Amino acid sequence: MIDKPICCICQEPVEEPYNLLGGRLYCAKHYAVVNKPHIGFWRAGVIQISGMAIFSLIVAAIAGNLGPLDRTAQLILGLFLASVPSALWLWYFYRQDRLEPEPKTYIGLVFVAALVATDFLALRVINTWFQVSVWSPANAWTSLGASILINGFILQACMYIAVRLVYTGSEFDERMDGIVYGTVAGLGVATLLNLHYIIDNEGVALAPGVINVVTVALAQASFGGLMGWFMAEAKFTHRKIWFVPLGFTLAAVLNGLFGWLINEVSATGLSVEPIRSLLLGLLVTLITFGALVWLMNRSTEVTLRRKAN
Repeated sequence: MIDKPICCICQEPVEEPYNLLGGRLYCAKHYAVVNKPHIGFWRAGVIQISGMAIFSLIVAAIAGNLGPLDRTAQLILGLFLASVPSALWLWYFYRQDRLEPEPKTYIGLVFVAALVATDFLALRVINTWFQVSVWSPANAWTSLGASILINGFILQACMYIAVRLVYTGSEFDERMDGIVYGTVAGLGVATLLNLHYIIDNEGVALAPGVINVVTVALAQASFGGLMGWFMAEAKFTHRKIWFVPLGFTLAAVLNGLFGWLINEVSATGLSVEPIRSLLLGLLVTLITFGALVWLMNRSTEVTLRRKAN
């Protein structure tokens, strides 16, 4: 007996006439979903950035009208703020994978793995083993070097470990998957960092707090997505052995540079110099995010052309 062709998403048998897109077979239901009008990666990115900016402004405005809050109220609101940006960015990146959305169980696995690795590996190595905060503030160059060579590489390693859990699986079957799983891993790292930022400071002032957590969430997602693209590209095009280490190093350097730039904001709150520092960190983030949006668009086009020619 010959097995019937199945839908690449729901794995249900498909009857003729077959719905093919980019060499993939879809049932009628999922073919309709895939072909729904898509506003485009660039427009979706701009809308998401604008939405997060509005969210930050609303929280800052509310904070200005609430007056002084006690530590308990700051902590509760801070924990809420630490989670919301990651959830919103997770929703955004997941929706961009319109050809074959990844199983939510795999998404959850990568997210939790990155979060746990950040807590049990990264922060312990950075704070306990290297004790970076003790010696790195000696001067600007020492601080920058420590932020890149220790913080950036270790945080990026947590993302890499999380993505490797699904890298060889059957669900990791297109270039866009690398970006999706990479951003999810980055959001796992960001969520843990933001939770520690809130808890270690016993709550934070809402205005600088929301700016920090929103920026960190986008930054870590972008660095993870960039690394994930290199991993996917190496898997599907058989690149040289140095290709993935190159992508990993690039993402780690950007991660460390970003952390160094916003460190002053995290430590002292918003004033004249920290604002400049935050803006520079945000610039690094937006450039990386812009590159990631371009890569998402390119990856989808390559997948659609893969078997069409």
